[in-house]
Order: sequence, then C-alpha cells, then structure tokens
Amino acid sequence: MRKRITTIQSIPYFTSLILFFLLSACSEPTEIVFTHGPEDSGTLQQLVDQFNAAHLGDIHVTWKQTSRLSNEYYRELEKSFEAGSSDIDVLSADVVWTATFSERNWVKNLSDQFFENYQADAFVSEALNSASYQNEVWGVPWYTDLGILYYRKDLLQKFKFNAPPTTWTDLAIMAHTIKDANFTKYGYVFQGGNYEGGVANACEFIWNAGGEVLLGDFSVDAEASQAPLLMINSQEAIQGIEDAQNLVAGGVAPANVFEYKEAEALADFENGDAIFMRSWPGAYHRILSKETPINPADVGVAALPVSKEGNPSYSCLGGWNLMVSAFASEEKQKAAWVFIEYLTDEMQQRTLALQGGIIPSLRHLYEDEALIAQVPAIGLAKQVMPNARLRPVTPHYMELAPDIAWAFSESLQEHLSALAAVETIEGLFRATTVVSSE
Repeated sequence: MRKRITTIQSIPYFTSLILFFLLSACSEPTEIVFTHGPEDSGTLQQLVDQFNAAHLGDIHVTWKQTSRLSNEYYRELEKSFEAGSSDIDVLSADVVWTATFSERNWVKNLSDQFFENYQADAFVSEALNSASYQNEVWGVPWYTDLGILYYRKDLLQKFKFNAPPTTWTDLAIMAHTIKDANFTKYGYVFQGGNYEGGVANACEFIWNAGGEVLLGDFSVDAEASQAPLLMINSQEAIQGIEDAQNLVAGGVAPANVFEYKEAEALADFENGDAIFMRSWPGAYHRILSKETPINPADVGVAALPVSKEGNPSYSCLGGWNLMVSAFASEEKQKAAWVFIEYLTDEMQQRTLALQGGIIPSLRHLYEDEALIAQVPAIGLAKQVMPNARLRPVTPHYMELAPDIAWAFSESLQEHLSALAAVETIEGLFRATTVVSSE
C-alpha cells in the first residue's frame, strides 16, 4: 500500500496559516550590530526601532553606542578590527577614515552594491567623494557636516553692523565694539582643543588664508595614481595659524580656547557669553530645541571669515558614512546592506534633519524649500557646500591628525610660533609616511 505523504498544501488553509506563523516565530532573525556615537534627539533610536519592527523575524539591529569623540570612536573600532573581531557588522565612519579602512581591509568594498542601487549624482558630490578611495566606493554617505559661522543678529543690528563679518579683521572690530559696550564675555569661540575638531579648525584657518593642506582630488571619478601629499609649509599657511593666534592674543577669543571642543563653544554661545561661534550645523538645532538666554530668532549663520577680502571661504567637510565590516559573515553583510539602504533613504534622512538637525547627504533635499524653512542650516549648507574641503586623504590620516591637533593647540597657547607649528606638522607627517611605508 502506497504511503500517503502529507504536505503543508494538503492541510486545511487555517491550519497551514497557523503552522506558517509558528515556523516564522521559531526562525531566528539575522542579528547585526551597528556602531555609532550618541544622538541626543533620540531620533536615531526611533529609526532603529522602526527598522526592527518592519523586519521582524528577518533582521534585528542592535545599536552599540560608542564614544562621542571621533578619535576615541576610531580607537574603539581599531581595537576590534585589528583583533579580527566579528562583533561589528555595520558602522558609521567619519569621512576622514575611508582611506585607512580600505587600505587595511577593515571594510567591504561596496562599489557593486552602490552602483546597482544608487545613482552617484543623487548624493552631494563632496559627501560621495568622502566615501570613495582609489576609484572605489567603500561607504554610502549618510549625513554631512561643515564648519559655519554663527552670530548674534540682534547685537550686530544694535551696534549698526549691517552684515556678518567676511574677514577676521572685520570680526575683531565687531567683537571689540560689541563686547566692550555690551559687557559680553567673548567675541569669538571655536574648537581649538587637542582632538579631531581642532584639526578641522586648523585646516579652515589655513585654507581661508589661501594656504593648502591637501593637494590632489581623490574623488570617485578621479585618478589616484600617486600617494597623497601634505603641503602646508607656506606663507599663507603660516598666516592662517597667525589669524587664530591673533584672535586669542587680541582678546577676541578666550585665552583657554585651546581646551575648547564643540560643547564648550556652544555653552558659551547659547548662554549669551559669545557674539560669534564656529560650529557644525547641528548646533543650530540644539539652540532651537531648548530654552536658552538668547532668542533663537536672533541667531544668524554665515560663511567663515577669511584673512583678506577676496579670498574664498572654505569649510571643513565633516559627517558620517555607513560601511560594512569585512569581518562580518556573508549573511550579516547582506543584512547590513539592507539597513544601510534604509538609513540613507529619503524618508529617514528627512526625519533626521527635522528632528535631529542633521544635514542630509541626498542632493535633492537641498532644493526642498519647506525642509529648509524648518532646518535653516540646510540652506546655508547649500551655499557653502561647493567650497567644503576634505581633510588630508591618506591611509595615514589617523597617525597624522594628532600631530595637527597638537601643533594647533600649542600655537594657541603660544608654545609654538605659527612657523614652528606648520613646520612641525609637515615634518611629523613626512616622518610618519616614511616609517609607515617601510
């Protein structure tokens, strides 16, 4: 007698439906770990939760929060990757890490997935350049940052200044006029600390004096046949460091600005203790979203000042790209890509901008007037972005960056002259490059 084989199809419909849900419940989702620093608005956690709900039983993401400071976060990743650990699957990566991560084989080459799923011109070109190295794409641009000048519109108007300063001399004149008459504590606050933010500020001072920190274009479309060179030992570079020193020596900036990070600068500005501040666009959201002694309507934003009239104003490009760990299993790498597509989707970028004050990487969002009205920093970013510059593109960046930060901080304390600072940076970089290549 032939044995009857029972399949799910031969089972009554409702029984098979119950069996399907029971089998789904028993299956384990692909668990992936996502690393990123704190996000104060709570928006990112909401997005992670929404992703997990939408992929229930399929993919589950755990957000492992890391250090807020970029260089400390890097050391955490470095320790894990050098150990060959597979406890990270998808990561946010500072825009300056791409060359290092690709050269050390820490992250997966995403060129195929990227060009299969995205149009390159969908992203702000400066952001895509930061995720690219040696004509390959190693990450997907998530959100961007760039240095901008914040100022007190009400105080400038009160003292008959019709526009924000365009040169450091203008800024110093305005600062002294307002500070002395209005009893404001500081004229200008910026990030002079011995950390990654100090590197960004040092580059901006040098660029805005006409100096160079990086020669060469290492975008996704560029030829990259030679090693990047750091060339800063010029009179313009020296002038840039002197501009920063003069702000301190002239009483425009705090004497201890060499200790300042973003938090210290923002605290002074939002408390009404500073007339001008250099910071990232996210500071605008912080000012708008909390009660402060200053009226958010009195806050203006502009391009950073330059050494002399006619110089172009450059801003340091910041922001984060999303990458996939090369140590993750193939299954987790596939799940990580699904999560990356989700976070870089227009809806999620829009949500992060509206609720977290984060500047998007998708180009067309810079044309959305309704979004710009709610997140004004996007409007300024649109104007300034064409002059945004990357910090040195080199696999040795994380060995070089502490040298730049240290020399800049020391120069603000007058422990190094401007000439000594740029000679020190260039000398240390050459030594680092030679040693690393041997």
